Amino acid sequence: MRGKRKKFITVLCLIVCLVCGCTGKDRAELPNVGILTADGGEGGAVQTADSSGSPEVVTLNPVTGFEAPVITEDNKKNSQVSMGDLMADKKAAGITTDAVKRCMKEQQGRYMYDMMDTDLHTLYAEILLIVRSHAKDIMVSSTDSDDLQTAFMCVFQDHPELFWIEGYSYGCYSKNGKVTALTFSGKYSYSKEECDLFQCLIDDWVDKCVGGLPINADEYEKVKYAYQYVILHTDYVLGADDNQNILSVMIGGMSVCQGYAKALQYVLNEMGIPCTMVIGKVRGGEGHAWDLVNIDGAYYYVDPTWGDSGYLSASGMNVSKQGEINYNYLNVTSDEIGRSHIADNVVAMPRCIATDDNYYVREGRCIEYYDEAVISRLFDEARTSGGRCVSFKCSDDPVYRECVVKLLEERRVFALLPSGVNSVDYTTDDVLNVLTFWF
Repeated sequence: MRGKRKKFITVLCLIVCLVCGCTGKDRAELPNVGILTADGGEGGAVQTADSSGSPEVVTLNPVTGFEAPVITEDNKKNSQVSMGDLMADKKAAGITTDAVKRCMKEQQGRYMYDMMDTDLHTLYAEILLIVRSHAKDIMVSSTDSDDLQTAFMCVFQDHPELFWIEGYSYGCYSKNGKVTALTFSGKYSYSKEECDLFQCLIDDWVDKCVGGLPINADEYEKVKYAYQYVILHTDYVLGADDNQNILSVMIGGMSVCQGYAKALQYVLNEMGIPCTMVIGKVRGGEGHAWDLVNIDGAYYYVDPTWGDSGYLSASGMNVSKQGEINYNYLNVTSDEIGRSHIADNVVAMPRCIATDDNYYVREGRCIEYYDEAVISRLFDEARTSGGRCVSFKCSDDPVYRECVVKLLEERRVFALLPSGVNSVDYTTDDVLNVLTFWF
C-alpha cells in the first residue's frame, strides 16, 4: 500500500476545507472543527469557550475541482453531404447494426442505461462504440442534439473506464433548413495506443486493490473496503493531472471529486457491485461528483471525496491526531445526502431510504438516545484497539443536540477520556448529526 502522503501535505489543497465541491457560500453544510479543554481555557489559537461556556468552533470551507464534459457544435458541418458517404464511414468504424445490438444487450444493468428513455438506447450504444474506437465524425441514429447530449451523459456516467473522453463535438448536416444528420466526434485526451499502455497500469492497480479484499466479504464490506482503498491511495490536489478521470487516482495518486467518484465506481464494478457516478453540486456551491451504489438490492449514496478527512485547523489543532478516513458519507439516504448535495443528472435518481448498511448503523455507532455508558464503551473500544479517534452518529436532531450539550458544552467528554488527558480535538457535523473526537 502506498504510503499516505496525506499527513496533510494535501491540506495545502484542502485548505480550510472539507473536500471538493463548492465555494463555501453555504458554510453551514460542513462540519465544524474545534479544540476543547477541560478547564475552559485557551486551546491553540482559538478560545475554546465563549462567555456562556460553550465551545467555540471554526467552520471549514470546501474547494472546487469538478469540471463538466465539454460539448461543442461543429458549425462547419452545416452543409449538404452524401448520406452514402456517412453510412460508409459508420460501417468502416465498426458501428454496424449487429454491433449496436450486442452493445445494447451488454449495457443492461447499468443504472443510467436502464433508467433513460428506451428510445435512446441505440444512440447510447452508438456513442459508446464510437468512443471505444476513438472514432470521429461518425453519423448517429438521431438528428436531435438534445438527445445526443442526454445519451452521451448516460454513457459518461455509466462508464468510468473511458478515461480518455473529455467531451464531444457534433456536426449538424441540414438541407432546406431541416437537420438531416448528426455526426459525433469524441474529444479524446489520449490516443488508442497511449490508452492501451495506461490500461496495463490501471489493471495492476485494480489487481492490487481487489487482491486485498477480505475473503468472503459481503457487499457492504466490499463497498467499505473499496471506499477505504481509494481514499488511502489518493491525495486531494487541485490541478492534479487527469483529475477528472481514473488515471489521476490509479496512476497519479492525486485527484479531485470526479476522479475519486470514477475510481470508486470502477473498482466496485470490478467487484460486482452496481455503482454509477452522480453529478450535481453542493448546496450554495459549485459542481461536485459522488456515487450511487446498490448493496443487496438497496440503493445508497457514497461520497468518497468527502470521506477523505482533509481538515485544516485554523485553531492550531494537532492534525497528526486526525483520522485519514471520514465515514459520514458512506452509504447514506437521499434525505441525508440531500442536505448538502443536489444531483443534476439527465435521468431520475432513486429514492434511497435504506439504513441497514449505513456505516454508523452497520458498525454499531448510531446512538438512539444519550447514554453515557454506551458512548463510554466506544471510547474504551478505541483505546483497546490502539485508536485515538471516536466517531458516532445520533439518530435524530434532539439526540444530537443533547450529546453536544452534555459532551461539549458541559464538558462531560473528559469523564470518558484516559486519565490526564485535558484537551480534545473534535468536529460536529450538524448536517448528519455526527460527533468525532481525537484525543
